[in-house]
Amino acid sequence: MDNYLGKIEKYLKSMSASERIDIVNEIKSLMLELQNNGLTSEQIIERLGNPKELAKAYLGEAITKNSKFSWRKFGAVFAFCSSFAGASGMFVLPIISTLSIALMISGVITPIGGIIKFVGYLMGYDIAGITIEIGAFTPSPMQFLPTSIVIGVLMFLLGKVLWRLTIKYIHAISQKKKTLMVS
Repeated sequence: MDNYLGKIEKYLKSMSASERIDIVNEIKSLMLELQNNGLTSEQIIERLGNPKELAKAYLGEAITKNSKFSWRKFGAVFAFCSSFAGASGMFVLPIISTLSIALMISGVITPIGGIIKFVGYLMGYDIAGITIEIGAFTPSPMQFLPTSIVIGVLMFLLGKVLWRLTIKYIHAISQKKKTLMVS
């Protein structure tokens, strides 16, 4: 049973130490309870199933608890991809999670560029390095700030939507924790 718990802990290495310890202790407690009810170690391990799948369920649940972004959760998403997501998740999850972060950061930077360009215009400077071109449309200096704000908000919102999509995708591919009924 210690070998089983060791595997669980290994698969949960992307989680914080306290979360990982709590999960291992929960599973260990369940194992002891089942053992006290007369099940053998082999029966308990059979009942719990593959340690990778059980760890996947716990990690998926931890990631999908809330959809707010954090860098720790971003790291856990990549750990989930490499360990559990399979071939499609190896491509889909890294792309949509990285794109979501890039869009949210760009959504913040774009209005800052608009402010710099607008202030430069008011002071009589043309800052050529900051431009917006949408097809044939290039905003005038007076249109630049509102255009950059609108584009920034749209990029940020799209990034948030992609982040939520990432979380929902993880939730969909991670099995829910098995309900273990003590007999």
